[in-house]
Amino acid sequence: MIRIRPVPRVFLITRLDKRTTAGHLYCKGPTMKFITAYLCLFSCVLAERARQDIKIAGGQPAVAGQFPWLVSIEATNFQESWPLCGGTLISSEWVLTAAHCLDSEKPEWLWVISGEVDRNLNEGSEQYLYVDYFIQHPDYIYWQTPYLNDVGLIHLSTPAILDSYTNLPPLPTSPAPLTGPCWEAGWGATAESAPGSDKLLWAEIDLLASTQCEAAYNSAHDPNAVCAGSVAGGAGACVGDNGGGLVCLDGDGYVIVGGIMSWREGCAQPGKPAVYMDIYKYSDWIIGTIQSSGK
Repeated sequence: MIRIRPVPRVFLITRLDKRTTAGHLYCKGPTMKFITAYLCLFSCVLAERARQDIKIAGGQPAVAGQFPWLVSIEATNFQESWPLCGGTLISSEWVLTAAHCLDSEKPEWLWVISGEVDRNLNEGSEQYLYVDYFIQHPDYIYWQTPYLNDVGLIHLSTPAILDSYTNLPPLPTSPAPLTGPCWEAGWGATAESAPGSDKLLWAEIDLLASTQCEAAYNSAHDPNAVCAGSVAGGAGACVGDNGGGLVCLDGDGYVIVGGIMSWREGCAQPGKPAVYMDIYKYSDWIIGTIQSSGK
């Protein structure tokens, strides 16, 4: 049986008013609130631009509230916007995404949309959240490929309101390896050279041994990465889906968001699985960065 671990919804509010040196920080506001009790629990138990990046090919439409932690990170001129990447809401004010999604961006150029299903419709579940600043992992190097330490955090100046359509994910609480099957979701392209999908799509994919990604791309072993995808191709992440969360089972059979979509070649091509950053491996940096950003 697949079980979803319940997520606490109690908030611990504090203030932020200083910059952090734990990464590359872009900030435009001196004070802000941060961190939920869920992140406190989380820390205790564990102690080229996104347009060029990998939307869900071969997917099926999602329903409202199916992935309430999934957000769309979009560039905006405040009259219209266009998707860049996906992200995972990990508290009312913090979004976890891939570091490369933030390359060449500025906070004032971005907003985050939660509760979105169909970009062509005003469904009443959407929340439009402004970006205060973002932080890229200090060991991420934008010109280095394949990406290493491709992890970033976005602080929201507009806190999300948690409800049935916008909520926090179950995150890993132990170093136990993920188990399959896994699921991806996003608004990315549905095929090579195709436009992005206006509707949120999802697909089931296989969790693969790291050696399969290393062999597919002739790349060195990355202990902080997870390999997943359809070996036969036809389903999986594509341009625009980067930064979104990889949903898998943990060792106890619970559904968790265990990875951050980082990179792959092509759109769900045979023999070309996707590489994700292992969220548990970066939990200390995530929690430490959030805490060091506060007062």
